[in-house]
Amino acid sequence: MIISTKTEYAVRALVEIGKQAEEKPISISDICRKADLPQKYIEQIFRKLKQHRIVESIHGSKGGYMLAKPEKKISLNDIMNAVEENYNAEYCDGNPEHHSHCIGLPCGFHDLWNEIRDHMVDYLKEIKLDYIISRF
Repeated sequence: MIISTKTEYAVRALVEIGKQAEEKPISISDICRKADLPQKYIEQIFRKLKQHRIVESIHGSKGGYMLAKPEKKISLNDIMNAVEENYNAEYCDGNPEHHSHCIGLPCGFHDLWNEIRDHMVDYLKEIKLDYIISRF
């Protein structure tokens, strides 16, 4: 499995929020400066994280972003679901019309790929943001 740039940058930015000693908002520019991330890209990612209720924005001169819930309740799976368009896409749904490699026959691999995906998702659900933050 390959971790995309979107997921990597989202995790790095969320780690910066979580590393703060005080629970107060942090601006995207501060997050990007501390984590050496491109601001325009992080702004796009944070829109998705906000839609999925992983972060919340605080408006005003002392505004910025905060985690919307405790770090121990945010999994790597949650983050990936928020920022990736096709993260949980089916590799094969058994319909030969959708998959040219099935060649009109039931695909012998779709159960295997789905089983592997399910195991990966279960593992990613176990990895919480607080664990990731503790490593830095």
